[in-house]
Amino acid sequence: MATKDKPNNKNLRALFSVICLCIIALGLIVYFSTQSNNDELVNEATTVKQEQTTEVQRRVTVKDTTTTQTTVTENQSTTKAKETTTEAPTMQVSDTNTPYKSFYKYPCEEASILGYTEELIKNETMGDYRAHTAVDFKGTAGSKVVAVNDGLVLSVNKDNLLGTVIEIDHGGKLVAKYCGLDSVNVSAGDYVTIGQSLGTLGSVPFESKAESHLHFETKLDGKYVNPIDVMGKAE
Repeated sequence: MATKDKPNNKNLRALFSVICLCIIALGLIVYFSTQSNNDELVNEATTVKQEQTTEVQRRVTVKDTTTTQTTVTENQSTTKAKETTTEAPTMQVSDTNTPYKSFYKYPCEEASILGYTEELIKNETMGDYRAHTAVDFKGTAGSKVVAVNDGLVLSVNKDNLLGTVIEIDHGGKLVAKYCGLDSVNVSAGDYVTIGQSLGTLGSVPFESKAESHLHFETKLDGKYVNPIDVMGKAE
């Protein structure tokens, strides 16, 4: 009986060894599987963190850009405000260019062919009646036209009725229009002195049937005035 039990004991030991090995192998498999899952979780968490960081960086960039655009807009608005408030240059009044009180030269010849009137008179060229708020100084075509006093040239332009016109601020709110020129020697923004040549005499389209002359208008504080009176001349 003792001899038969020995083989059975060997078989049991072998079986236990196999079972132990299986248990160990299973444990190793479970262990490594768990480690692999943990690594993947760690990597995933790291990836999420990086994406969040990227989003934060993008938000900061958008905010910075908006701030820069706002600053540029404010600067442009300030520049425009400065340009808008800039006053146009004017001719300052002084003892030598006070309307009605100082010395003025005639713009061409002293003689006039038509004086200032606010009443309606016949215009032979246009065939109608209208006020003549100017003095037509006699002059030959091509003769010199001069500044009646010191002044600032406001504009030089062509008008369908008045021809080439030079507008000058002579100070003291007195603005004169020299109408019907041919050539012009000055430009807008120029300062001129009394007696300085402005150009040569041409023609006045809406008074073309009259003899050659300079159509000379003056406004004081925006209202028409008689040029002869404002210059202190005797007609």
